[in-house]
Amino acid sequence: MYVPLALPVRIGGSMLIKPSINVLVVEDDIAVMQKCRELLLNEGHRVRTAESVEEALEIIQKHRADVDMLLLSLELQRGGSMMLIETLQKARAEILIMAMSAQCQEEAVDAIHAGAYDCIRKTFTPARFSIKMDRAIEAFRLRRQMGVIRKERQAALTRVEHDGNLLAVLNSFSDGLVVTDWKTNVVLVNDAAAHLFELKGKEIYGRPVSSCLKSDELLSLFVRAMKSDSSLATLMAGEEPIVKASGKTLRVHVDPVRDDAGTAIGAVALFHDVTKVTAMDKLRADFLSMVSHELKAPLSSLLMQISVIHDGLAGGLTEKQADLLGKAKEKTKGMITLVNDILDYRRIEEGKSIQKIETIDLADTLGRTVKLMGLSAEEKQITIKAHIADDLPAFSGDSGGIEAIFVNLISNAIKYTAKGGTVEVSLNQAGKDIRFKVVDNGIGMPQEYLDRIFEKFFRIKTEETKSISGSGLGLSIVKGIVDAHNGSIHVESKVGEGTTMIVSLPFQR
Repeated sequence: MYVPLALPVRIGGSMLIKPSINVLVVEDDIAVMQKCRELLLNEGHRVRTAESVEEALEIIQKHRADVDMLLLSLELQRGGSMMLIETLQKARAEILIMAMSAQCQEEAVDAIHAGAYDCIRKTFTPARFSIKMDRAIEAFRLRRQMGVIRKERQAALTRVEHDGNLLAVLNSFSDGLVVTDWKTNVVLVNDAAAHLFELKGKEIYGRPVSSCLKSDELLSLFVRAMKSDSSLATLMAGEEPIVKASGKTLRVHVDPVRDDAGTAIGAVALFHDVTKVTAMDKLRADFLSMVSHELKAPLSSLLMQISVIHDGLAGGLTEKQADLLGKAKEKTKGMITLVNDILDYRRIEEGKSIQKIETIDLADTLGRTVKLMGLSAEEKQITIKAHIADDLPAFSGDSGGIEAIFVNLISNAIKYTAKGGTVEVSLNQAGKDIRFKVVDNGIGMPQEYLDRIFEKFFRIKTEETKSISGSGLGLSIVKGIVDAHNGSIHVESKVGEGTTMIVSLPFQR
């Protein structure tokens, strides 16, 4: 039996009505479930419980109107929590998901990325539980209100096509313009866009943008723009990706269309045809690749000759001569690294980051890499600790690419960690992924740069980093190889505390 709809709360001398909602608690630890249930009932909410994902899905299907929020354990013995989150997201079910976990660490990050609102530790106090739930309930209430507003006001966009003067102005643009409503259905297309995508007639109006533009990448940009009032806002800011569609190369800029209340009720996209410019860029890139390839052999030969002299194999050297040759040797090594990085990045740009698919022993590959990087670590008196799980599942991928991931990330950790520091490396199974993690206690990175570190040639320039050499291509290469293996890479960092890099590679594809 449900409790009353709302619970009166006295604040000062007045009575306020605290809104209540329908909560489904999914937890197989009976003690935790009962604690959550009691706290929610005390707050005046209506509560159902389930001990498995299957039971939760059955309740949602049979009593959809009675489920506003899901309080979901990420540690169900029979598993399936992530599957449930993804299922509800795909179904666009307007259910707010609050995750629960013992620690709220990596599994919580995965859940939030999949669509959960937040995570609460199972060791919560009643006060902490109340604060977290109140925030989530307020978010749910706002989402529902915004949904109503969207439905009421989306018709405002459709009036654009009936304004002849405005339409004439838009048709004068040399760039293509497409406007959609909040459901990503086409509302307006100017003449330039119709020409770009070979669209004819007004029958395209009201159709999903995906059926008109026929590009999953373009559709994702519209969807992200509609969600730009969330954590994706910073990722969308100033973004102008290059997309291939309809046999053309387009620079795309997508922004949300907002009503007077600031609610996103649609999206507008500008398409600039850069096919010819891209062809010139490719010509320049091919030239750079050719020059780099031609430089590789003579630089390697030069390094070998300098090493022979520096090591005294061609006769004795004075202290000054040895010092100068040592510097020349390091500079030549840096040039060879840059040339190799450019060639590797060109392969990624050309879609050739995977040379050969084969079964790889990741534990053995990482073990050899850690030994190889041990020499660099010893020079800085840095301790490398490796934690490699036993019985890792078989992994199919490009051995050279995987080794490049290990080398680049461990090398970076060593470079940006001061003498006497520690670098911890781990490799283990996480669900359907194999997770590689590198944790250092080095100088760390400012938060505002974390979204840019995978850009080519981007380097953070501070007092601590100006003396550290590098091409700025290493992390771009890592990202390209990870993407080619359908994986993901996540970075966490704090200035003065260190950096954590997490690579997840699916072993089931």
